[in-house]
Amino acid sequence: MRSKVLAAAAGSAIVVGALVTLLVVQAHGDDHQSARSSVIISHGDQLLPSDTLTDWVTYGDHLVVATVTGQRELAPTPEETEAGEGYIPRVISLRIDKVLWSRNEASNAPSTFETELDGWQFHGDRRNAVRMEGEPMLEVGKQYVLPILYFTKTKTVQNAGWSTLSPNSIIPYQEGILGKGDVIPSVRQADGDTKPADARGPFFGKEPGELVSALKSTPPDPAVADAMKLPPDERAKRGAPR
Repeated sequence: MRSKVLAAAAGSAIVVGALVTLLVVQAHGDDHQSARSSVIISHGDQLLPSDTLTDWVTYGDHLVVATVTGQRELAPTPEETEAGEGYIPRVISLRIDKVLWSRNEASNAPSTFETELDGWQFHGDRRNAVRMEGEPMLEVGKQYVLPILYFTKTKTVQNAGWSTLSPNSIIPYQEGILGKGDVIPSVRQADGDTKPADARGPFFGKEPGELVSALKSTPPDPAVADAMKLPPDERAKRGAPR
């Protein structure tokens, strides 16, 4: 399977070097019927950090409730088509239902945007869904809470546009409860816990207001605080070492 670099295009999660290491796992959890029987988990390096709430307020423009309203396929490469195996990218359409939080001086949130995060691995007529590590299934008709941001054109980002912060900052959302309504195929602890061990985990089972309050009380990365007007990818160059 080819490596996939999305750093040049806004509207993606801006994941660099994705689809390199693959692992087939089974989907688990209360919503496992909505996930595929097997999912390929892809690992990669993100352009922007997103592991902590400090990252969210440093690089995110808004926290929103969004619904996946549709999906479409992009064509595999001619070489993959000829070989009968490869990768089919998936573009999903997101409708912004509500803006929960915004950073100061952020551009107005869009009403809709598209993003390319994942897709399918194919071999002949067989397909397996591919999801990034930490990414929910992101199924049409379901709601999610997620940070989004606007990328301007830079040396790294060739096309300006709206994007999710990262695949592992997207939270399933149903009936007013975070973490409900979809599975994250790569997350299943030894004790059976399906809460991710990242910034999202403490808010699973809670209402969005608790996450919003936490964001409001979290300052941005001090190394970046005086550069918040820079494009996010240039801001990240000044961030604390990881």
